[in-house]
Amino acid sequence: MTRNLDYYEVMGLTRSANDIDIRRAYRRLALKYHPDINQEQAAQDEFLRICEAYEVLCDPKTKGFYDLYGEDALKDGIPDGKGGLKGPMYRFNPETSPQGVFERFFGTNNPYEALEALSNQFEAMTTEEAPAKGKNKVYPLELSLEEIFHGCLKKVVHKRKVLLVSGEYIEEERNLTVDVKPGLPTGTRFVFEGEGNKTPKKEPGPVIFVLKPKPHPRFSRRGSDLVHKVVMPLHHALIGTTVEVRTLDDRDLKVPIQDIMRPGSTVVVPGEGMPLPASPASRGNLILEIDLLFPTHLSETQKMLLRSAFFLPSPTEQNEETKKALRDYEAAFKHELKGWATVFKR
Repeated sequence: MTRNLDYYEVMGLTRSANDIDIRRAYRRLALKYHPDINQEQAAQDEFLRICEAYEVLCDPKTKGFYDLYGEDALKDGIPDGKGGLKGPMYRFNPETSPQGVFERFFGTNNPYEALEALSNQFEAMTTEEAPAKGKNKVYPLELSLEEIFHGCLKKVVHKRKVLLVSGEYIEEERNLTVDVKPGLPTGTRFVFEGEGNKTPKKEPGPVIFVLKPKPHPRFSRRGSDLVHKVVMPLHHALIGTTVEVRTLDDRDLKVPIQDIMRPGSTVVVPGEGMPLPASPASRGNLILEIDLLFPTHLSETQKMLLRSAFFLPSPTEQNEETKKALRDYEAAFKHELKGWATVFKR
């Protein structure tokens, strides 16, 4: 849990800030640093601090306790004079608390919907004069990673309501085409002006489609990079292997692994990620995230062979008997008919 925070400083406020100041600061900062909008690690860390600061300062009980005794007392408690503790008053879980704070404040966990709601509120306050304009209609545009990788013209059918002068509603089907350029980032907005619901007294508002990648069996997207998870047997992790990856453009990519891999190790393959929108000929990276598959059982012979491998003397320390035993073992291992070396390649 984060410590040594000045919650007022995190929010850009003074200690005289009132509830309206605190809410206004959180609205601005949370949308600026939300991980779905700003994917830099520093921004994600700042988002955690902002949510923690707001959750404390928006509650008069925790705010008052913090103002009197400080952060450590808020999280750890203070002596109550009877041999016990008063508190702790607050716990922040970085895994779940930030999204919970954001959703309670905005009514959604989607920052793009929150931005649209704020836009609609601002529009309602500033566009009172005729002709009024209809509300924005926002829909997700879910595409496969292959469609985003190559780019596509996506046909979408949008149904809007049309209010006739007689007071009757009819439903009108609109065929729209979304031009998706290769590698466009998640959250890209495609705006179709005048395609919203239609009434005699209002101009139709825009219809907005927001790009969202569908789940993929081999890859997840991280900005312009593609992430591929590899579950690697322990023996491959120790002595090396080649990882085969089927790319989004249907190539079989062979990635040699020569270093010892640990759980959580990553291997970066430059230029094998998503196309960069500003320069489609260039690409992000392919990132292999390694997890290890350990054997569930070892026989006594296997344990003995492992011990002998790890504690094998260096060539300069081996006597002739040791060298002969190693040659005999290697010959048996690689024997064309009776050896078991081919099994190892699986």
